[in-house]
Amino acid sequence: MAESNIQPRAYHFNEPPDRLSFLRQGAKARAILSQGIPEIFGYSLQMAAPRALSFGLLLCMCTLEPRAIADQADARYRTGMALKQEGKDDEAILELEAAVAARPNHAMAWNSLGILYKKKGDFPKAVAAFEQAVKLMPNNAVARANLGMAYFRAGRDADAIRLLDESIELDPNNGDVHANLGTIKRKKGDIEGAVRNLKEAARLKPGSSETLSNLGVALSYSKRDQEAIEAFKKAIQISPEVAEYHFNLAAVYRRKELYDEAIVENKEAVRLNPSLADAWYDLGVMHRSKRNNQEAIEAFRKYLELTQGKDTAADQRVKDDIKALEGNYASQPPRRAPAKAPTKKKASPRAKK
Repeated sequence: MAESNIQPRAYHFNEPPDRLSFLRQGAKARAILSQGIPEIFGYSLQMAAPRALSFGLLLCMCTLEPRAIADQADARYRTGMALKQEGKDDEAILELEAAVAARPNHAMAWNSLGILYKKKGDFPKAVAAFEQAVKLMPNNAVARANLGMAYFRAGRDADAIRLLDESIELDPNNGDVHANLGTIKRKKGDIEGAVRNLKEAARLKPGSSETLSNLGVALSYSKRDQEAIEAFKKAIQISPEVAEYHFNLAAVYRRKELYDEAIVENKEAVRLNPSLADAWYDLGVMHRSKRNNQEAIEAFRKYLELTQGKDTAADQRVKDDIKALEGNYASQPPRRAPAKAPTKKKASPRAKK
């Protein structure tokens, strides 16, 4: 069965820049200064003056200079975020890279860099940036979710599942993370784990048609057809304009040999998206099962028009089907099957994901 092309999504968050490190630097400077003053008083004025100057310089290094660097880092971060909001991603990356160069513990700059790197498809850099964000914010659930999705995009599925599980431990009520984790588990073959996460995501986000559709896909993989039908129906109620939802529902109807219902949903799928080749193929199969030969021929021809020889062997099977149907159609008028057609459904010539 094919599914909608919805992919797991990553999330970002916006928080005020962390100034806790500045406070720590100020405290460190005061501690050093308090240790130095008694030593100054233990010398003569002439000897104390150079030491006082040394501690003055030390104070500047510990307070004024780090503050200036921190202010510069924050300024570059703010500029980078403004550019990011304007869609100027390359310029935003330069500013954010300057921010983390000035202050390597700027967690939010690392997080924003990860988002932009991932958006550009540079997944190794995205992983490195999000790893820094997680290192600096180990208890932040969304930072771990971001890193998990970067791992997924980089092909590190086991690491992705681990980070998303950790994110859920920190925040069990994030429906998006449950949805992403469930979708990844389904792709990795952990169907029952996928169903659990996607059901929880649907509970937390009952208005998400994408989540309900992905739940329907997972349920259909586990052969829980009636539950899958209900999930797809709910998705369609929320977003009736998405062709893939209708196609997914039709595929479950087809497996249950509910051919009339499958035809209705596939017709709606191709009406919404005339370039959905798999729906045209399934529509041909359903019409053939109902002995609607002419309709089956038209659907199969549309399928061939859309695939344009991408799978030569599959196309040849469809052409053979058309030839056989044309022979039957020429020899006798098409006959409609009884309400419950005994014809066994035939598998698609194309592998369905």
